[in-house]
Amino acid sequence: MVGASRRHPLRVVTVIALLIALAITGAVTWAVHLAVRDQEQRLLKERTAELGLVFNSAIAAITPTLSEQGTVLRVTHGSVPAFQHVADAAVKTTPGVLSFAWLRPATDGTGFVVVAASGKGLHPGDRITDERVQTLHAAMTTANLVPTRVIGPQRLLGFALGPPAAPDGTVLYREQRLGPVAPPRQAGTAPFSELDVTLYATPTVDPNQVLVSTTKDIPLRGQTRSLPIPAGTVNWLMSVRARTPLVGGLTSNAQWFALAVGVIGSLLVASVVEVSARRRNAAIALYEAEHQVAETLQRSLLPQLPSIAGLDLAARYLASGVGQQVGGDWFDVFPIDGDRVGLVVGDVIGHDLNAASEMSQIRSALRAYAVDGDAPAQVITRLDRLVDALRLTQLVTVFYGVLDAADDNGRRLLRYTNAGHLPPVLRRADGEVETVADGGSAVLGAPMPIEHTEGEISIGPGDLLVMFTDGLVEVPGGSLDEGLTRLADTVGEQPASDADAMCEHVLAGVAGRTLRDDIALLAVRVTTSSDVTVGRGVPA
Repeated sequence: MVGASRRHPLRVVTVIALLIALAITGAVTWAVHLAVRDQEQRLLKERTAELGLVFNSAIAAITPTLSEQGTVLRVTHGSVPAFQHVADAAVKTTPGVLSFAWLRPATDGTGFVVVAASGKGLHPGDRITDERVQTLHAAMTTANLVPTRVIGPQRLLGFALGPPAAPDGTVLYREQRLGPVAPPRQAGTAPFSELDVTLYATPTVDPNQVLVSTTKDIPLRGQTRSLPIPAGTVNWLMSVRARTPLVGGLTSNAQWFALAVGVIGSLLVASVVEVSARRRNAAIALYEAEHQVAETLQRSLLPQLPSIAGLDLAARYLASGVGQQVGGDWFDVFPIDGDRVGLVVGDVIGHDLNAASEMSQIRSALRAYAVDGDAPAQVITRLDRLVDALRLTQLVTVFYGVLDAADDNGRRLLRYTNAGHLPPVLRRADGEVETVADGGSAVLGAPMPIEHTEGEISIGPGDLLVMFTDGLVEVPGGSLDEGLTRLADTVGEQPASDADAMCEHVLAGVAGRTLRDDIALLAVRVTTSSDVTVGRGVPA
């Protein structure tokens, strides 16, 4: 083929196909570049907001400390020893070189005099006449914290708080020696180590008013984000940029990988056009065989609902499309010792034979853990450990509840835990619709220890519980909240006299709609203890 290509020029159709492929490659490369840049900017915005919360929290802690000192002075009628005691404790527990002081205006009107002080830098009897006087006077006329600018070669930063926190006619003052601007020594794993951060004591970039900075490159250049930091009566400015790509080194170079793959694919496009028709008959036969196996497996995995006195049960399973007859969605109902009933609906992430196989294992394990009657949170915790230990799947959502035996009034208590699943909908006998939203926790298989909690709700005769998987409420282009609201309205429209009719009514709302995922639907209606209804599970 190589020799032939050297003897003959490329055909027009090959050149056109190559140019089209290269044009598509260029468009894809540019789209990947824009997506990576957008993701980088979004992550930088999020990290900047997180860092802003850290600075806001640190600044917010200053006012309570000064207010505590002012409270001591008012209670003790201006006792200097009492102030000294509280200020000494604050100096010991606050990092850095700092001082706390109680000041009052000088009698001659020139500056402020230190009445009492603790720490390094200020001493009783000192007179302040420099630019800090402006800040101290401002504190006398506002109830808010007033910061100074960065002052002098020692880079002093002060905060003043006047009345009513301080006794009338006085000011409480906190001053810290910042020292030279130098990047801190920090490990690569330290919080925010991937960022360069500079904080200014002004609302705009001013290299002379840098409070702290993690880099010598001041001001920051390149792709940066700025965030105002409220500091009492003024706003400081925080400037942030990424030291390393926040999306990761591999993702940051994704456009080049896309370009390389596209160019190689474009060069090969002429030689692979004809292979699309090869072995077509074998592929069709293989598809038919896999389809038959998948359908057989799916039907074998769907449970048969039991007949339980006092409960009307019905269920449906609807696959999301032709050829997708197997998935990880499931429902289950089984009796537990003591006339209790276990109710389950869950979803294993994935839509293939492997997801269905793992679903079967998880469903069986949940039954085994539940048979002894342990609390729902204990059962789900044990199941979570099993999923993690055996690496059955990446993620599993499951709602598991235990329905207690009916009391003298026919009411049953449902204790449940929800591991990342969508909350069921409960239709009361009087038509009121509720969402069973308590007892929530993270999905099973999450890469962190999770404490699974429980919720409980009382269900009376005539009440009907609708449990489902996300395929029922997910609509392309629509939000999940809209889907849940639409389902609640649908459940409220149907009289709760028949669980099977409720399933039919709910699924009628998705008729003709392209499903994004399978639907597992379970309806449980509480009846009188003498009623026994055969559970109806109707695979679609």
